[in-house]
Amino acid sequence: MEFRCIQCGFPNKTLYIQYSPGNIRLMKCDNCKAVADEYIECEIMIVLIDLILHKAKAYRHLFFNVLSGEALNFEGFFWKVAFMYLLLDAYRILLLSGIEQRLSLSVGFDSVLWSCEKTLMDVFCGNFIFLGTLLLGTRKLLNTSAGIFGLRVRIWN
Repeated sequence: MEFRCIQCGFPNKTLYIQYSPGNIRLMKCDNCKAVADEYIECEIMIVLIDLILHKAKAYRHLFFNVLSGEALNFEGFFWKVAFMYLLLDAYRILLLSGIEQRLSLSVGFDSVLWSCEKTLMDVFCGNFIFLGTLLLGTRKLLNTSAGIFGLRVRIWN
């Protein structure tokens, strides 16, 4: 795994040496001679506060040295996030349609079944259309010769 210096972005093999549990020595960057990643010693709340304050070093620490392809199972994470998004969207639609059902007096099994079917169709079709439009629009914008705002954007090297 390759780590990066949060000061200059130069690749480093290690960020610290652990002599014993709780006793570490931070490594210096070979390029800029500064401590490669001082956020290793910080608590998560300090990192979170620096992320809220939009400090570039905190973002570099998070993206280069904490989140990596080996550390996270992106496919499993994607499916969990997608499921939670669809579940919360269905809940939102049920809440909004629940107001309409309260106004009507007929609350039978058929109306509840119809409401669930309508909610599922709204969730899946609505999100499919939204994501399809977003992806096609993004692809169209990024593949034009003028690019975005007159700048040429290259996706691949």
